[in-house]
Amino acid sequence: MATTGVRTYSPSYQAYEILHIAYTVAPLAAGIDKFFHFLVNWDEYLSPMVSGVLHVPAHTFMLAVGAIEIVAGLIVAIAPRIGGWVVGLWLCGIVLNLLSIPAYFDIALRDAGLALGAFALARLGVDYSRY
Repeated sequence: MATTGVRTYSPSYQAYEILHIAYTVAPLAAGIDKFFHFLVNWDEYLSPMVSGVLHVPAHTFMLAVGAIEIVAGLIVAIAPRIGGWVVGLWLCGIVLNLLSIPAYFDIALRDAGLALGAFALARLGVDYSRY
């Protein structure tokens, strides 16, 4: 149930808004960049096991990932208490992918922390989001 008359100076509401903005913008930015590679060559972050099992080139797979991340960011924007779970679970999948690439354990740890933040957004969304 959405809270009416939320005090914008409430620390929990401010935390919710920070997470809401971050988990809307980050998946959108990462998803869009999968098509342009301005930030990084995302294809390097896909485990060879994934493309080997699916028989799909890494770049093609990462384009699909980008589209999913864009949709996830839009879900967070509209319905953070649902989108938080979507992004958090998506990040857990990314962590599993990264753990199969020994050079990226540090990024897997970072993404595990990001997943926790997304789950926190989903929980805060129960109090502060309409959807």
